[in-house]
Amino acid sequence: MDRFGQYWTLKQTSLGILMRDLRAPLAGHALLPCHFSISSDSLTTSTLKALESSEDQLRIKWTKLEDNGEKLVVVAQGGKMKVEKKYWDRVKLSSSPLLHRDSSLMIDKLRVSDAGLYRCELMLDMENIQGTVSLNVTGVVFHYRSKSDRYSLDFPSAVAACLSAGAAIATPEELSAAYEDGLDQCDAGWLADQTVRYPINMPRPGCAGDLMGKPGVRTYGVRESSEKYDVYCFIDQVIIIPMFSLPKGEVFYPPIKEKLTFEQATAECEKHGTVLASPGQLFAAWRAGLNRCDNGWLSDGSVRYPINIPKPQCGRGQVGVRTLYKFENQTGYPDPNDKHGAYCFKGKT
Repeated sequence: MDRFGQYWTLKQTSLGILMRDLRAPLAGHALLPCHFSISSDSLTTSTLKALESSEDQLRIKWTKLEDNGEKLVVVAQGGKMKVEKKYWDRVKLSSSPLLHRDSSLMIDKLRVSDAGLYRCELMLDMENIQGTVSLNVTGVVFHYRSKSDRYSLDFPSAVAACLSAGAAIATPEELSAAYEDGLDQCDAGWLADQTVRYPINMPRPGCAGDLMGKPGVRTYGVRESSEKYDVYCFIDQVIIIPMFSLPKGEVFYPPIKEKLTFEQATAECEKHGTVLASPGQLFAAWRAGLNRCDNGWLSDGSVRYPINIPKPQCGRGQVGVRTLYKFENQTGYPDPNDKHGAYCFKGKT
């Protein structure tokens, strides 16, 4: 009973919809629902006023449930909030949650590492209710280079290169989110706002940029469209594990008895009623969990393979989509007559 003599009872509404799946893109935002209802002995004007005066009594706690335990996201009561460092400047709760029966959590500038299961817990007087919601963050940023040489794309060519790779040129926000998830690439690349940047998590000689020895996204600022660099692309696809399915198809490695030239790989995919996958499609499938330690031809003439389970002989012990370059300085694509596997893309109708 509160100081006005009213009895409050928390009841679950949306909180009762456990394991609800939410999907949101990298660098976007997601609203994790946490709604509730309140029953009292009467819904009079005085009751509503008492409810407004009870805001300080409601305690809201959001946590993320991970394999190694429950991690705090935010806890709030009486207008005060404690936010875990990872979520600083990225989370927000609705105002007057008790009055609006809404303790939903907004997460901004989404990262892939934000994906997972979240718990909302509400405490009011002696009442305690909780529920969970699942968040899936879609999309992946990847570095792309012309097959001819490093730093050979002007801005229009960079935009076209991402499109030909089955993706779109990335935004600064998407590159920043990818950096927060660990992307480290010492190659300057165009972004959608015509700036040139590159993400460095492990500072090292030759990759200092404008941040010297500090980690961060280096920037050259806005550049003339005729200048030449690499490019960062972005593909946002909803992928279903374990089939590595995209909204309009799926990526797979066909059963072959021997390695293939580029022309043979194209024919092999056609034999299955498919086409060679684009780099963007392979990156999207990798983000879903595709793991294969086999070089394979892609539609742009590049040879790559996706690694989610790192081994010394597969991707140098690192996760990611590995690219087989022709030269030691990581330029050039393999000769079309070289023999490798293939990654095919089967479209859905």
